[in-house]
Amino acid sequence: MALTGCLDIVEEIDLKSNGAGQIKATLNMSKSKTKVASLMMLDQVNGIKVPSKTTIQNEVNTVVRLLKQTKGISNVVSQLDLNNYIVSIKCDFNDVKALNAFTKTISDHFKIKVSGNTSYAYNSGTKVFERQYKFSPEGKKEFAKLNAENQKSFNDAYFTSIYRFADPVKKQENGLAKLSSNKKAVMLKTGVVGLVNGKVDLTNRIQLN
Repeated sequence: MALTGCLDIVEEIDLKSNGAGQIKATLNMSKSKTKVASLMMLDQVNGIKVPSKTTIQNEVNTVVRLLKQTKGISNVVSQLDLNNYIVSIKCDFNDVKALNAFTKTISDHFKIKVSGNTSYAYNSGTKVFERQYKFSPEGKKEFAKLNAENQKSFNDAYFTSIYRFADPVKKQENGLAKLSSNKKAVMLKTGVVGLVNGKVDLTNRIQLN
């Protein structure tokens, strides 16, 4: 990711009234697939080792295996398109604790701190869903190590979170997020650079009807 910059990270959560649901995480680098394909032919670039297609497939398989062993997580499915460089992993979760385990597994294995330190909470009694977010300076330090050209390439990189609910949303508290016309989904899309530099806060409290 540090070499291509031009990417989209999408997080989709479908939450049922009882707190169970499904999550899907997608990393899409198709906007820079020509550049990625060229880089894949090299062993390393600027001291950064370029993984082979086999290595990428093995890493995805490892994450799937770890998630299948995680309590509260089921129906783990991965999709890997190495022609367009898109990878997605989705699964069902029994409760928010399992949802947090999914996020931690993905973050720890791939050492991704783009979205800082995130955790979720849901109270089925009060019907409140929360994303608790804390900026991680680690990502900012790593970003600062990139040369100016690579940093500039991240100007076209985006992070999107989409939350879908069984019940209508009464209110949500993040000013950057948008409520769908049917009031059952909340979306927030922001530039990765703003996240990495701590200028964007993903924290939200969503009250359902």
